[in-house]
Amino acid sequence: MLRIATLLLLCSLPALGNELFIGTVTRHGTQLVLTRCDAAKTRYLLVDAADNRQPVIPTLLGAGLAPQRPTYLALFARYDARQGRDYLVVSAVKHLEQGRSCHLPD
Repeated sequence: MLRIATLLLLCSLPALGNELFIGTVTRHGTQLVLTRCDAAKTRYLLVDAADNRQPVIPTLLGAGLAPQRPTYLALFARYDARQGRDYLVVSAVKHLEQGRSCHLPD
């Protein structure tokens, strides 16, 4: 039981102070947009957390995201609104899978 509790704690470390966001990610030039897997398909511009020792966004940009294929993404982030736009300040990626979507019409 202690082993499971320790594993759960270690898995949640990047999530401290953050929430899990799930959606599909698309690349727009040097920017990444997450379309959340909710009925409203809420869209967020992804930015790295300032205190991230290993920035996430350059790694995702280098992942070869194919525009014609959906890319499923689960990440730990916190919401931020700036100048009327929705942002996710990303601390860690939990899962990335090309060719998978969480949206019903896909």
